[in-house]
Amino acid sequence: MMDISQQWDNFLNDATEEEIEAASLFLASMERKRAGLNGTHIGALMGITSEYQEPDTLTMEIPNTVLLQNSLDILHGGLTATLLDSAMGTLAFKLIPEDKAAVTTEMKVNYVAKGVGKHFKCVASVIHKGSKLIVMEGKVYRSDGALIAHATGSFFVISKRS
Repeated sequence: MMDISQQWDNFLNDATEEEIEAASLFLASMERKRAGLNGTHIGALMGITSEYQEPDTLTMEIPNTVLLQNSLDILHGGLTATLLDSAMGTLAFKLIPEDKAAVTTEMKVNYVAKGVGKHFKCVASVIHKGSKLIVMEGKVYRSDGALIAHATGSFFVISKRS
């Protein structure tokens, strides 16, 4: 079996410019995860950055890269949903006690425009915060300010495992 450095060398020898760009983005995401800039590999792969605006809003941004595009060269719908779920879920975590966690129980996404542009911004906000259920809203905008997706999500508040 080939070691990973040999696999990379073999791959890069015949790689196209787009494949080299994708490989570079992938390695950069591994470095982001290692450095603690993202808590998950998918967040690092997407290049997520976030900012909390008290008391009940969170903004996440991602750059548009070849790793995130579908075969039509637009932001993949599943990754748009992942961005929405990540933003709403992260905000839910910020609103509950430290001994609790929030898990997605339901999410509805409406896609309203193509995901094109340099970057995408997701704004998550609270619709309802109960002791057992939190209901969120999320909106994703492209770099020209156009809305591309709207979602609502419900999150169960559960106890963390000890």
